[in-house]
Amino acid sequence: MKNLITSQSVLDHIWEKHQLRRVDVEECFLNHFESKYIEDDRTKNKTNPPTYWFISENHQSVRLKVACVFKDGHVYLKTAYPPNEVELSIYN
Repeated sequence: MKNLITSQSVLDHIWEKHQLRRVDVEECFLNHFESKYIEDDRTKNKTNPPTYWFISENHQSVRLKVACVFKDGHVYLKTAYPPNEVELSIYN
């Protein structure tokens, strides 16, 4: 995914905390057929432009929550991790 922008600190974080790689996130975007995004409007997480998240599986059928910001034709990864039950219920 050429328009996916990932900082080294985010990549380090998702690897150290969840053993996820950039390719896992890319696969979630590729498998995200619904194109359903939820805006994170919690006060402590508000950004400009807004942060959105979705839940999708990578090619190994691992379900992940991916949070990102869309800006100027690019997608900036904020984080990715296995979703909890509350997040799954909100998304569904």
